[in-house]
Amino acid sequence: MNEVIIRIIDTANNVEGDLDLTNFNDFPLAINKGIVNLDNLKERRGTFTKMFKVPNSKNNTNLLSNLDNINSRKDFRDCLNRKPCIIFVNNNPIEHGFVQVVKAFNDFKGGYFELVFYGDNIDWVKDAAELNVNTITWTNNTEQYRQSTIDNLNALTVSSTDIAYPYISRGGNQLIDSASVEDFIPCIYLKSIITKCFSSIGYKIESSFIDEVDTLVCDLNLKFQQSKIAIDNSKVQASMTTPTVVNVDPNTTKRIIFNDDTNPPNEDENNYYNPTTGIYTIPTTGTYLITVLLNNFNLTTGDAGQLRLVKNGSSTTSIGTGDVVANEIIINAGSEPNAFQVTLVQNDELSFYVNPDDESTNLVSFASGTRFEIQLTAEIKKNDTFSISSMIPDSVKFLDILNDFTRMFNIYYWTDVKTKTVYFEPRDEFFNSQSTALDWSNKIDLSNGYEVDYVSTYKRTVNFSYKKPSKDGYLKEWKELNRREYGEYNHKLPDRFNEGTTNIKLDFFSATYGHKALEATPTPREAFTTLKIWNEFKSSPDTPDTRIIDYNPRIFFFKNGGQLSSDTYERAISKFSTSSTTIPYGIFETYYNIEPQINLNFANSLKNDGTTTDIGLFDRYYSKMFKNIQEGGRIIAYFDLSPTDIQNLDFRELIYLDGDSSVKGYYLVEKVIDYNPLNSKLTKVSLFKFEDLGSVSIDNSQEGNNDSNTDDGLTPPISQPIYVESGSTLIEVYIENPVTGLLEPVFK
Repeated sequence: MNEVIIRIIDTANNVEGDLDLTNFNDFPLAINKGIVNLDNLKERRGTFTKMFKVPNSKNNTNLLSNLDNINSRKDFRDCLNRKPCIIFVNNNPIEHGFVQVVKAFNDFKGGYFELVFYGDNIDWVKDAAELNVNTITWTNNTEQYRQSTIDNLNALTVSSTDIAYPYISRGGNQLIDSASVEDFIPCIYLKSIITKCFSSIGYKIESSFIDEVDTLVCDLNLKFQQSKIAIDNSKVQASMTTPTVVNVDPNTTKRIIFNDDTNPPNEDENNYYNPTTGIYTIPTTGTYLITVLLNNFNLTTGDAGQLRLVKNGSSTTSIGTGDVVANEIIINAGSEPNAFQVTLVQNDELSFYVNPDDESTNLVSFASGTRFEIQLTAEIKKNDTFSISSMIPDSVKFLDILNDFTRMFNIYYWTDVKTKTVYFEPRDEFFNSQSTALDWSNKIDLSNGYEVDYVSTYKRTVNFSYKKPSKDGYLKEWKELNRREYGEYNHKLPDRFNEGTTNIKLDFFSATYGHKALEATPTPREAFTTLKIWNEFKSSPDTPDTRIIDYNPRIFFFKNGGQLSSDTYERAISKFSTSSTTIPYGIFETYYNIEPQINLNFANSLKNDGTTTDIGLFDRYYSKMFKNIQEGGRIIAYFDLSPTDIQNLDFRELIYLDGDSSVKGYYLVEKVIDYNPLNSKLTKVSLFKFEDLGSVSIDNSQEGNNDSNTDDGLTPPISQPIYVESGSTLIEVYIENPVTGLLEPVFK
């Protein structure tokens, strides 16, 4: 008789105990395992069991946190979510994962718990869905926003930093002579996001592909503001509680003291201000908003005087080597506050001084209630210190990014739960070679018959596309002119598939448009290539009035290097008032002679030579698979699988069947259905025939947007289609060839 143990462990793998089970011969353990659903590419499978019952014993009640008692709150939430465990069969660990309590039945005599077991990638997917990306601390996460930071980090690779600063055209005053610090917005390397987020939830990764695309960066549309926490922590308000008179001798200065920073409405939570010395110590480098209200400020004698804001003043009676950062704050008496901004460096000492303007002694009086306020400004400006993490919205989850990465490159995953390792590659590189295939020829039972099945769940049109842009004038204009989304591709399946459209869409990232950056190109250089995100489309050489702020996140390749023009003359960027042939730029698809590592358009494109194809995402990562979907098939048969077979099942390994010619060949495992190690019954398995049938035909009339020959840097490189209609019915679409000037059919 086989013996099963479900061992409850904690997150540190310490044993908490074994669940009491019913008779092993009747125990309804039914394990399902899978990796990918070829009938639904958005679905990635894992390991789970059908619901099973365990008795409501004292031991089980304790291990399952008294969930049969509605008033119990012992470890309540954790157990409702999951309880880590290992399933043993005959003392062999066959599955690692967790159990979840679905229901508890209590009749005060016996009762039971209903449980479900989950394992493999279902475990980390749940964690990934809950992980806020802004909880990760990136390498170079906290930096000063300045030229040296931008240049230094752009010179590093992803092995040394997580952050890059590409120049992306974002609107505003785009006819600039030179790009400034504010024209460079930090992006995070995708490899860093995936590696560090997996590490955060307790997993390491193994992937060759992630190194092949290590220059991919994510523009997460950072909220370029200081965090509320940083602003609140910096805030100080202090006042004078009694009238104060300062005797200022000729040609001298004296520090004034705001003696109360604790009694409301005054505040100084972190004790940055010393009400004895009158010094505010700057907690972090940044731009500070300072507001001063002088109640009945008065020069008792003399003709004039000044109130000065000084950093690093020498003493209470002398500015000395200190710097006056604000002069003549208030000259005359008044009740209106005076506000101004000053950029300061961490540990600067800030204080107020008064001094006369003539040679006579001045008595300067301040009424009770005279006060000042100081705090970091919300907007991050040049030379401010900021944190990348704090600028990422709370809504950005790790799984949002990972799902889009999966759909872009057709990524397959397999998880070794024992070693906490996630393996992933594009589908065509995911599976091991035939030489290491597992031979299941003697395990298949053909006496029970087998089912031959073909994929038919897709609609006839399969649409691959990025998320529709919330704001992007050029992407919207491109759609208007071309009657489809920029970056998308529609694959047509054979007639055996039903009419309609199956959408495989990215839910997080939008595509990004190519651009000739005339605005930051030094004369007489040829404009360099980068990307463009503008609020509005401009059909004439006008410039947008405003910089785009709120837009969908983007993904693209980052390069920091040279660009050669068509005549091999080096292009250059003017940044920080200096011309440089080292250009930090973003690239989405081949544009203006500049090629990305991989064309990120789902459609193929023609390169600028007009003859060479720039292979798109569908052709590169989906074409062979869809050939198998269209012409290949699966068998569903019964196999004699042992606990060892299940324990050692690596979904990267192919399955080989020999013997009967009707099933001979290599297969990938789609799913193992209701495996029960406690009995000798056969297990149903779905295997998809793994064979190289070639690639599907590509519709190159859907080519992407890289006709840079007509791009003036302001108007998009789009040729205006001519739509020939009969009533409301579109009959044909023609487009003008920019080279020949002839009308050529796009589709009929």
